[in-house]
Amino acid sequence: MKRFLAIILAVFTACLFVGCTGNGGNGTSTSGKTRKDERNLDEFEFSLMNLCGTDAEGRRVEPAYGKRDGKSVGIFYSVWLGQHKGIQHDIYDIEALLSTEEGTAKLNSFESDGTPLNEFHFCAQPLYGYYNMSDPWVVNRHVELLTACGLDYLCIDATNSVLYQTPTKLLLETLLKYQKQGFAVPKVMFYTNSYSGTTVTRIYNEFYQTDTYSDIWWAPNGKPMIIGITENNKRASDQTRSGGYSDYITPACKEFFDVHESQWPNGTLNYEDGFPWMSWQYPQKIHDGLGTISVSVAQHSPYTINFSDKDNFSSRGYDHETETLNENWWLGQNFQSEWNTVFKNDDKISNVLVTSWNEWMAIKYTGAMGARFVDVYNEEYSRDCEMSAGKYGDNFYMQLVKNVRQYKLSEKKDDFEYPQMSIDIENASSLVRWDYVYAKYKDFSGDVMPRDFYNAVETEKYTDYSNRNDVTDIRVVHNAENLYFYVKTKENITDYNGTDKNWMNILISTGASKGFEGYDFIINRTPQASGKTSIEKSTGGYVWQTAGEADYRVYGNVIVYAIPLKALGLTSSNCRIEFKVADNVTHPENIMDYYVSGESAPIGRLSYSYGK
Repeated sequence: MKRFLAIILAVFTACLFVGCTGNGGNGTSTSGKTRKDERNLDEFEFSLMNLCGTDAEGRRVEPAYGKRDGKSVGIFYSVWLGQHKGIQHDIYDIEALLSTEEGTAKLNSFESDGTPLNEFHFCAQPLYGYYNMSDPWVVNRHVELLTACGLDYLCIDATNSVLYQTPTKLLLETLLKYQKQGFAVPKVMFYTNSYSGTTVTRIYNEFYQTDTYSDIWWAPNGKPMIIGITENNKRASDQTRSGGYSDYITPACKEFFDVHESQWPNGTLNYEDGFPWMSWQYPQKIHDGLGTISVSVAQHSPYTINFSDKDNFSSRGYDHETETLNENWWLGQNFQSEWNTVFKNDDKISNVLVTSWNEWMAIKYTGAMGARFVDVYNEEYSRDCEMSAGKYGDNFYMQLVKNVRQYKLSEKKDDFEYPQMSIDIENASSLVRWDYVYAKYKDFSGDVMPRDFYNAVETEKYTDYSNRNDVTDIRVVHNAENLYFYVKTKENITDYNGTDKNWMNILISTGASKGFEGYDFIINRTPQASGKTSIEKSTGGYVWQTAGEADYRVYGNVIVYAIPLKALGLTSSNCRIEFKVADNVTHPENIMDYYVSGESAPIGRLSYSYGK
């Protein structure tokens, strides 16, 4: 009897893995050709490798095979927005001011009819508004975006010797929250320069002297890394190039930290052990100590530090390789030129620091030709990758993702077999079968939150209550007839209210047409109580026509779908798609709103790939 039960159990288990479809197990394709996936990836790594997407200019982010050893990328990160109440009393948007003659006059006036001298001005409007870095909603979005990039660390800008304790601790706690969920979030280091010794000691006392954040420090060599100035700086920093500097990192801090020298672009020495945040030469200098190089979206001209001088060299559109300025600056020629240096010197480079993510502001000073702004000016003459509400949108974010992946990850050259399985979605007991599917994707739990926080100057609040269903897991499998989706949320899925078109949608690209931002089909805009739901095909943009019916069922915090392959123009042997799950996106016809409202898994313009 025991032997009989063992045989039955073995047969049942075999059917569980292959769905009794006769197509074999992992690694056996219907064509008979074997492409077994032996990478042994967990769900978090599988999700990262299968991220993909197409930016607004048609440039592709492709799935990857695996990680390349000895390659790391960080990004210069600012925590100062909303923290300088004494020298920022209103929102002054340079890009908006320059759009009119009256605004330009106000910007360049030093009198009472102008914008204030010695106060911060935004170069343009970020996609998330003129936000405050103490806003948890914004910081959660940042962590999700930068984790999707595959970044290794955030390099917090402490070069002006100002510590921003409240937003920095919010950032650290947010990173820890998602790290504990299993995500490879970026870790953290600090870059000091002015009053470096004093600043490093204060940073240690504020953040490092306890173990509270020890799991989140960037420590590739064992000890937490920090950038600053020691007696060995050798005029690499702007602080030491003229001599007389004495505020060095203390012996105690040198013992605790893995210290590397602050390397300024106008230092009189390119120090081998220097850690550059920017280079004013091209190709950029490679610092041999760590194999480190800077890559910047734009940079100061060698002739002027003022971005407001609008030197060609400081434009996002400057192409170093042709030494020309492309008027279509939103394509990011400068950024790409600097990344190309990395790719041409791949064997010499092990660490890239990108400048920057979210600086956004500069102080207005007097100048001979009008107002003077040093580090950023307008959309064209600034150096942030974070998404803009203006002309460049998410171009630089997607360009960042593309280049980080090209540098850190190896190219996926072969397809892997996706084992087929049949799932009876009408039967709740079949949910256990999803544990055995091959394609499993993870999304942040807790990122779908309400927003209710003041802007950078506390003149108005940003509010958003579109948070509804927080997707945490997605699983996909197919058989000879259907494509099945499993979507799990943090809490029970809200009931369909009978009218919403944006309740638990799946957007699918089959590569058949350009459709809506590359998506050909959308599932579940008109679900029915019977368990049937809509399959619609784009006729161009966010305009849809009926293409068939799918089945769906809701089981607490899980929704499952069975979508006929035929309706998507797919077959069991030709089932390659890219997809995202979205819920309650306020303006689903606008791809940029997938960064902002409701839930989008993965975020924004990114998708997951499935199939071969």
